Amino acid sequence: MSRLQGPGDPRNQRRAGANGNAAGPDGGLKDWQRNTWFGPAPSNTNPFEEPESAPELLRDRSTNVSEHKGEFWEDRQNTGYQFTARRDDNKKGTGKMPEIRRRKGTISVRSVLVVVLVLVTAVCALYFGVFRIRDIQVIGNRDISASDVIRFSGVRRGGSILSLSESETKRRLETEAVSAAAREGNYNYYRLEFRYLEKQLPGTVILSVREREACCWMTWCGIVYVMDKNGMVLYETEDDGIRNMIQLVEVKGLDIRSGARAGQTMVLASDQQEHAFRDLFLEMKVLGCTGEILEADLSNPASILLTTRDGFNVSLGSGETLHAKLRSLLLVRDKLREMGKTGGTINVSAPAAPYFSPAAPQ
Repeated sequence: MSRLQGPGDPRNQRRAGANGNAAGPDGGLKDWQRNTWFGPAPSNTNPFEEPESAPELLRDRSTNVSEHKGEFWEDRQNTGYQFTARRDDNKKGTGKMPEIRRRKGTISVRSVLVVVLVLVTAVCALYFGVFRIRDIQVIGNRDISASDVIRFSGVRRGGSILSLSESETKRRLETEAVSAAAREGNYNYYRLEFRYLEKQLPGTVILSVREREACCWMTWCGIVYVMDKNGMVLYETEDDGIRNMIQLVEVKGLDIRSGARAGQTMVLASDQQEHAFRDLFLEMKVLGCTGEILEADLSNPASILLTTRDGFNVSLGSGETLHAKLRSLLLVRDKLREMGKTGGTINVSAPAAPYFSPAAPQ
């Protein structure tokens, strides 16, 4: 049998522990260092014990052997050694560590589901239990009862206050009011107008409405139409005797295109005439003089003519600066009354410089 050849001259090759040095504390190799090149490994040493007698091994040893850190100890794919937990000889399947991880994941999913279920239950309890309509209040009505307003709005006690829509309530209230006026013959319902809806949590709803005010009337195709300042028809009749009963402004010269029915807003053929109509009656309402005007002739929007109930004819000119023109008219008329004048023409087309033309003597 040939000996293992080391580097250099084979005649100078030595085995570990040679040269007559015995193992001991004074010199030579230790027991665990003998038979390094050949022969059986020492059986009286534990390679996993701390190498107190070999500080160079302690210095070079990995620092995470006892801490179980690094890829070797992790249960995941890597380029090195794969750790696989020991399997039971009688059972097939994964080891304990993957099972523990799956169990933790299951617990997390269950926790999320429980939280979601609690939140859904709380929302349902609030939506269907707490925020229910218990009180409905109506403000702004005068001739129309609160019960009729609630009936037209569709708002019901016991319903969800959170699901109420202001736009939908407005549409339903005004549509139902017009339908009820035509069905029941109550023209007051045409006057109902929605303003706003207010929610006072948890269960109070406030419906704010206004009642349109009739301000003028006109005769067209033998039918008398009563309208508000926006031209909405509040009442219509073929009884010509109503003329003497209506204490409103009679409008003449309107060129009607459509909307001449109760519950509808009249559409005029001329935009200029339509603007003149609305601006005139709006300013008359603001100044509180609607009741003092007998007639309004809008056949020529560039030259609007009025007649007061005390007999004065008024020339307003165009529909511009109507507020200043009407105010000038009221001041001039009051002065003429003080002077004892009872008829004539007041021209306020230039409101800062009005003038009066007396009536021709008869």
